[in-house]
Amino acid sequence: MPPKLILRAVIRLSIAGLALTGLGATSCSFSSDGGNDDLPRTTVVFHFRMHGDVTGDMDFRAATQDPQVIATVRAQLAKTATERRLFISGPIERGHGTHNRPWRWHFVPDAWRLTSVEIELCDGNAVLVDQAVDYWVDTVGTFCPWGSYVAAEIT
Repeated sequence: MPPKLILRAVIRLSIAGLALTGLGATSCSFSSDGGNDDLPRTTVVFHFRMHGDVTGDMDFRAATQDPQVIATVRAQLAKTATERRLFISGPIERGHGTHNRPWRWHFVPDAWRLTSVEIELCDGNAVLVDQAVDYWVDTVGTFCPWGSYVAAEIT
């Protein structure tokens, strides 16, 4: 099996295992800048930050319609920012996807989850991904910034 497929299988298994153990997440409200007009009305966009990044330079957004993911993210948002220890993990694609401007990449809607463990290969930050989008999309296939946490729900 090619390494990329093995990586994706490991990630799916780790996420599935977390879901079975009841680990979850939550969210909060944030006003939109109008960049979400092309998404279906049932899509929820969440704003993510990186622990320790006081500038916001590594912030990014992810969209989903998955009710379980939305509930998990909202549960995380009910906690203080320092208590939010679940991070995003999932496949990414080229382009901002209408909701992740100014980045040249976005999480595949409905394909990402929050997790507490992940392999080191997919760890990074939004800047690193933006600097090497082809590598992250074509080789790594998944982005799982360990230092990320949900900061807000975009309404």
